[in-house]
Amino acid sequence: MPKEVPKRKKQPVRSTQVTDLHARIAELEETLRAIRMGEVDAVLVSGPHGDQVFTLQGAEHPYRLMVETIDEGAATLSDDGTVLYANRSFAEIFDVPLEKFIGAPLNDFVFGEDRELLATLIADANINIVRGEIRLDSHRQRPRTIRLTLSPVREQGGHTICVVATELTELIETNEALRVSEVSLRQLSARLLKLQDEERRRIARDLHDTTGQKIAVLSMTLDRLAKLVDTKKVDVKDALAESRDVVGKIGEEIRTLSYLLHPPLLDECGLASAVLWYAEGFKKRSGIHLNVSIDDELVRLTTDAETALFRVLQESLTNVHRYSGSPSAEIRIFQSAGQVHLEIVDHGKGVKAATERSSSYAGAPTLGVGIPGMRERIRQLGGQLEVEFSKDGTRVHASLPMAVSTEESAEQSTAELFRDSENFQAGPGQRPAVRKRILIADDHEVMRRGVRGLVESQEEWSVCGEAIEGHEVISKTRELHPDLLILDVSMPGVSGIEAALQILKDDPTTKILFFTMHDSPQMMREISNVGAWGYVAKARAGNDLVDAVRIIFEGKKFFPRIASAS
Repeated sequence: MPKEVPKRKKQPVRSTQVTDLHARIAELEETLRAIRMGEVDAVLVSGPHGDQVFTLQGAEHPYRLMVETIDEGAATLSDDGTVLYANRSFAEIFDVPLEKFIGAPLNDFVFGEDRELLATLIADANINIVRGEIRLDSHRQRPRTIRLTLSPVREQGGHTICVVATELTELIETNEALRVSEVSLRQLSARLLKLQDEERRRIARDLHDTTGQKIAVLSMTLDRLAKLVDTKKVDVKDALAESRDVVGKIGEEIRTLSYLLHPPLLDECGLASAVLWYAEGFKKRSGIHLNVSIDDELVRLTTDAETALFRVLQESLTNVHRYSGSPSAEIRIFQSAGQVHLEIVDHGKGVKAATERSSSYAGAPTLGVGIPGMRERIRQLGGQLEVEFSKDGTRVHASLPMAVSTEESAEQSTAELFRDSENFQAGPGQRPAVRKRILIADDHEVMRRGVRGLVESQEEWSVCGEAIEGHEVISKTRELHPDLLILDVSMPGVSGIEAALQILKDDPTTKILFFTMHDSPQMMREISNVGAWGYVAKARAGNDLVDAVRIIFEGKKFFPRIASAS
């Protein structure tokens, strides 16, 4: 009896496989729809040899249209620099018709040193992205500067170079025009500051040489007149006293104005003395304590250099007084490595205050109007000016090369002979005491006449000569050997200070009485350090000159201003 074969059970179709199949069909339908609608530019296919990208026909059209219409030049080169493709802007930049451009080496359109530079850029672009600038010469227009960016491109086994060219000619010319304009403005600013200093010096000199001298002579005349009139007449005595007071005030105002315009110490004694004088006055006017440190071996610089550094000091201290709120400041002048340095440091509001004053740039500190001009002037003299702001205050640092003139070097070496001789005492005169012989040195005739009148009013004195120029003072002192030289500080040719140094070098026993409009404690210290026997201010000559001469002939010194100050 045959055996029955069991029937096989049918395998059920898994629901998950059906779901997955439906999802894949939906994805394929969506991809097909996107391709038909132009939403896909390329297809990435994974195979046994790796991923491959297939660009669909027409997909590059929008990109090609964009490349063709941009202002920058775009091109594709072979690895040896042959142009495979270029847009119209690229051909126009190189000034070559597009049809002649394709298929030609790019180096054929560049000449001179730039051809070698372009060849180097192309060679390097086969490895890395490179950038460079070349110049293109054209017989139809001015030379132009082109910036090139070259990038290596590797696809489907091929190797090309993508190039982007940007025209920089107008940008460079504009920057150069701005640079020239900026330099011109800086030079103009520095020139204006120099002219301003020259005009200040001229006006100060005019006030000193004309108005001030006449005021001094008028004061001397009134003093002499007061001694000649009948003192019993009260009205006349009071009128003369009142006139002398008015003349004294006028003279004081003229001296103050002259000093503010241009400090005479800057020309006569140098930067160190002028700084000490200005610092002393600044402390009195502002109440700000100044700590001044000056190198003992500081050399005399050229007039322009000393004036520039002094103006930096003035401008810096003005800013300290107006804006910083600092109770103190430090001034340092020193020399090192062939440079003279000026440093002003305050401890005020610093960058915060400077920022609050700035209306043009948010967060950018502003400077006084004079500092930018002074920076350019310092630069023209071969130096640098730096201004540093911080929360702890402001630091101004100026440096200039030590350019010393031969005349100033001679003065410096001569001054060293007297630097350590304080209150030098000359030996007693060897001439007979019958009539003391006095040499008068002043470049103003009316002033010499007034001094002569005061001297000759005393029977025991006589005027042995007059000098109107610094070199003449030195020669006449050697020739006449006077018992006393009355010498003006401000002399043409050689200043009174320089003349005194030379005279005392020749004969240390010479007695010198300085006679000057420059009435300040610092000037008195300079005169005392030279080795002079005394000082008389022209404004007080009627009262002090005769007494000063008599005291010096008694073997004593006459420095009333220093004595009262100490």
